[in-house]
Amino acid sequence: MLNHLDALLTHLGTGRWTVLHIIVLGYCLRLRLRYSRKRTVMFGYVALTVLGLVSAWLPLLSLILVARFCYGTLDAFCTYSSFILLMEVSEPKRRTFAAFGINTVWGVTVMLYGGLGYLIRDWRILQTAATLPGLLILPALWVIDESPLWLIVNGRPQEALQVFGKVARWHGVDLPPEAEMKKLLEEQAAEAHNTTPKRSSMGSLLKSVVDDVVILLKTPRLRTITLTIYFIYIVAAMVYYGLSLSGASISDDPYVYLVLSGLMELPAYIFSGFIVQHFGRKPSLFFSFLITTVVLLAGAFTPAEYSTTLLALAMVGKMAITASFQMIVFFSGELFPTEVRGRGVSTAVMMSRLGSMGAPFITDLVGSMFPWAPFVIFGSAALLAAAGTFLLPETRGQVLPDTVAHLEARERRCVAIFFFLSLSFSLSIYIISHAFFSPFPFLL
Repeated sequence: MLNHLDALLTHLGTGRWTVLHIIVLGYCLRLRLRYSRKRTVMFGYVALTVLGLVSAWLPLLSLILVARFCYGTLDAFCTYSSFILLMEVSEPKRRTFAAFGINTVWGVTVMLYGGLGYLIRDWRILQTAATLPGLLILPALWVIDESPLWLIVNGRPQEALQVFGKVARWHGVDLPPEAEMKKLLEEQAAEAHNTTPKRSSMGSLLKSVVDDVVILLKTPRLRTITLTIYFIYIVAAMVYYGLSLSGASISDDPYVYLVLSGLMELPAYIFSGFIVQHFGRKPSLFFSFLITTVVLLAGAFTPAEYSTTLLALAMVGKMAITASFQMIVFFSGELFPTEVRGRGVSTAVMMSRLGSMGAPFITDLVGSMFPWAPFVIFGSAALLAAAGTFLLPETRGQVLPDTVAHLEARERRCVAIFFFLSLSFSLSIYIISHAFFSPFPFLL
């Protein structure tokens, strides 16, 4: 009983920090609305590298905790700022491979970190060794260009024209006449200025975050997209981090589990780009969540003594949920119009922290009492996320919408989703209730 109480207090403390992390992350991500994509990326990576090196040698635990908190916030800030910049400078036919290609490094890093943790048991040296490669990216930050879409939306068409000219020279192509280009860009800038809501002051952080959400919920089509993406982000983060934190309960060696976990992410990153490019965003996301559901619910039926089978199911689930997470991040970057893309992706990232905050409670607290329960909860949540994909429009080969008006003007397609959602929800409740209250959880 005391062990469960200690674990509960530990996770409540972690949860408190996570809630504060959500709020501060919202503030940091909101800075992108005032400052350019390039400037926020440069600031974020410089601060992240410096903080990572300094935090490794702080003498007090309180300072280390604060530094870790700031580091986690900056990490999300840099990751999604870079992703948005990449989406806005990539042409439609190459956006998929650009987005999925850069994240392959994440899987390699997870594997390397597991190996480093096995070789380097001193956490200070481990932190330093893991941060030093960040110095290699600093020179590249000064040669990247600003997002031309951001420049247009923020009323700077002349600077956007200069960026387009540089791109044309690199590719050896000619732009339309300058007067024609300038007129077109000025018209788009004027339209974006008329449809973009006024930005509130930075005085009230909570109000600014609420304002961002309200803006995303004002129009019908954008509201449906926003709420669906929020839910899918929460589920993807909960399942992803839940499986990542299950090393101690599924495997006898957490270092091997971490290395295998990173290894299983590689095919998800490598092949997800080809899958969504050829089969579309919606079908790919749906089936990746469906595979996650099948293997995790199968884990609930597997007795604990079959540890190898449980490990194999967890690894397949990790690969599938990694693909799902990657797909929804990429998908959301295409779904939100340029003028609210920063708000949309930023608030979705904040919502995903709710899922990651709940993952330790499920894996450690619930899992310690009912080892099969995390598989059931994660699998059922993935099933609901799969159903939610039907509410999103397909974006493969489409030009990114610049304004909310462009998004709302697009063709609306009615989908028979309500019956499917209801059926999925009912099935999930049935599985969860029987798993928790049945004396024979493997005979549902």
